[in-house]
Parts: sequence; structure tokens; C-alpha cells
Amino acid sequence: MTRHDPNRIMRMLIRTAISLAVVLSLCSVAQAGGIGHYAPAVPNILDFFQPESGLYYVQYSPYYNTDSFKGAGGSSVSSITIHPGPGPGVPVAIDANLHAISLIPTFIWVTPWKILGAQIGAFMMPTVSNINISAALSGEILGNQASLDQANYAWGDMYFQPIWLDWAFKHFDVEFGEGFWAPVGKYSTNQVNVGPFTVTAPSASNVGLGYWTNQMQVGTAWYPFDNKGTAAAAALTWEINSKMQNIDLVQGQRLVLNWGVNQFLPVTKDESRLISVGVTGYDNLQVTGDSGSAGSDSRSQVHAVGGQAGFAIVPSNFAFNVRYLHEYAARSTFMGDWVSLSFAIKAF
Repeated sequence: MTRHDPNRIMRMLIRTAISLAVVLSLCSVAQAGGIGHYAPAVPNILDFFQPESGLYYVQYSPYYNTDSFKGAGGSSVSSITIHPGPGPGVPVAIDANLHAISLIPTFIWVTPWKILGAQIGAFMMPTVSNINISAALSGEILGNQASLDQANYAWGDMYFQPIWLDWAFKHFDVEFGEGFWAPVGKYSTNQVNVGPFTVTAPSASNVGLGYWTNQMQVGTAWYPFDNKGTAAAAALTWEINSKMQNIDLVQGQRLVLNWGVNQFLPVTKDESRLISVGVTGYDNLQVTGDSGSAGSDSRSQVHAVGGQAGFAIVPSNFAFNVRYLHEYAARSTFMGDWVSLSFAIKAF
């Protein structure tokens, strides 16, 4: 067999992505909960930890499908009551039939340098999407009659993580990341009528979310065996948002827990071909209330479970993964299913 160090194989090929956030996020205004910039269904189980030093390209292609909106009590609803002004509120219908696709080219640099024993890395992530679920929901809720074109792709917000540290031990990895979402995606607002009131709402054609987000993340992985063939990992992500452009709303802070167990298996005797299988999930919760006149008293949450499978060609420095997650419980937001395809390759 070609002599490949198993630890190097696992780090270089399977863990070739990042603590990920994408524009396919769920957020909204006017009495409906948000899900923030970070989409926990997309990163693979071990994508929160650095590969060996070098330049990497990772391509993510997530797809989200939903036909269900959950109210504050967790049951499916077809309408909610909003309060755009004084009085008992205005009931509005919700059509939750959405199909969202994103393309996320990701550029990673893991440096050869260390600080306090941690490998130093950084990455950037532009995003393209056919639809912002936030715009779809706010359009429904605020009576925006603009047509939602789910085949019209545009640039979304961009994520930068200039601080990415990874401490690698024989049976553990620990990572810390600090980054931000820049509101560079397509975004505008409209004046719409809701009952007797006129309110400012995000355009139904938006792809960007219209606000900055600071994102902090810590994660750990445990490898019970020396070859790191079995792994259990978890990562906690904290989001703090700024005020939306042209709207008096600051989304509440969010905490997201990603978790998973993964197993690597050789396909060939020389271990030049590997497969991986795993179970994974997430819990996404809003932990503080919204602020501003367009804010909501509801604190949204969504929970999911699913699986992942992957294939790696070691001599070519190439890996491919597919993930499926089913959202099984939610409050004050959409509930649906995710399918995410990704591949990674080391450029230099």
C-alpha cells in the first residue's frame, strides 16, 4: 500500500471545510421568528476543524424545501396575527411552499504558523442564492404583493472569518473562530399596506438580509482510537446581529448547537479510497428577544436530525460529501428538509 499516515489522511481530506454559515438563512420581521445568518444544516460533521496547512477550495450546494410554517406553540399554521400599529392586530395568510438553492464557493487558507499552540487559519465565503427565505416570509406577513421568482439567482451576503484557531491533540481537536457577515447581497425595502397601516418591508426579491452579524464559534472533536477513524464532534455558534437597513429591527441573539458522530472506512487495501458515514443534527435557538418597533415577542427555534456520507480519493486530495437533515420541531418559523452536496480539494 502507499504509506499514508491515517491522521494526515483524516485531517487533509475529510476535514477540508470550515465552520460554515450561508445565505440560506431564515429570518423575518413583524411577529415572526428568525433563524439568523448561520445555517447549521450545511457543514459536514468534522468541517469545524482545520486540515493541514495549505490553500483549499470547497464548494457547497445546499437545497432547502418547506411547505410548513410553525406558530409560537409549535403547530402548523396557515395564518398569523401581526401588530403593525395599535389595536387588536391584523390576520394575514402564510404560504410556506418554498424551494431554496444556494451556491457557496469557499476559499480557505490554513497557515504554517501557530499561536499559543494553535494552528492559524482564515477563510472567506461569497454566496449566491435563488431566494432569501426571509424575504419570502416577510412578503407573506406584510402583504407584499411582489412576485417571488424562485429561479432568479443573485449575490447574497458574504462571510469572512479572519480568526480561526485549531488545537490538535492525539485524541481531541479544539477550535475557536471569530468572523462576521457583511450585508453585501441584493437588498431593498418597500412601503406596503397592512390593513389600515403602511409599513416598511424587505423586498420579495431580496437575497441579502440587510444587516451585519458577528459570529463566534467554539468546537471540539473526540477520537477514541489512535487512527481517528471514529469521531464524535460538537460545535456551538453564537450570533449577534446589527439593525436591519431601513427597518427598526434588531434580530435577537442566537445559539446553535451542531453535533454528530462519524466513522471512516477504507474501500481499498492501500487506504487510497475512503468512505465515511455518520449521524448528525442541530438545535437552533433564539436566546434573546428582538428589539425595535418591528421586532417580535416570539423566540424562534428549530431542531433537526439526519445523516451524512462521503467519499475521498487520497492521492488526488479530493473529497465529496452528501448530507440530509429533517427538521422535526420548530416554533415561529419554517420547518422543512435540507439536502447539501459538497466537494473539497487542496489547491496548494
